[in-house]
Amino acid sequence: MELKQMKYFKTIVDEGTITQAARVLHISQPPLSMQLKAIEEELNTTLIERGHRHITLTPAGHLFYRRCNQMLNLYEQTSKEVLGAAT
Repeated sequence: MELKQMKYFKTIVDEGTITQAARVLHISQPPLSMQLKAIEEELNTTLIERGHRHITLTPAGHLFYRRCNQMLNLYEQTSKEVLGAAT
């Protein structure tokens, strides 16, 4: 799994729909849906229940969302620290 996929998942949850997340990420909806499907297949679980107007997180989705936030924040913090140490 890549950080990019975690960012995509986080954006889907934050925006509440795949369509709106695609707009925010400046990509089309089908590739974003495919990325979500790839994550779910890799984890062998459903993370999001898709509705007509919004998404709902499954219990596994809630856990994955929390972990995505932690990992993305850690990546950002580490990048800043490494850049600071290099100067």
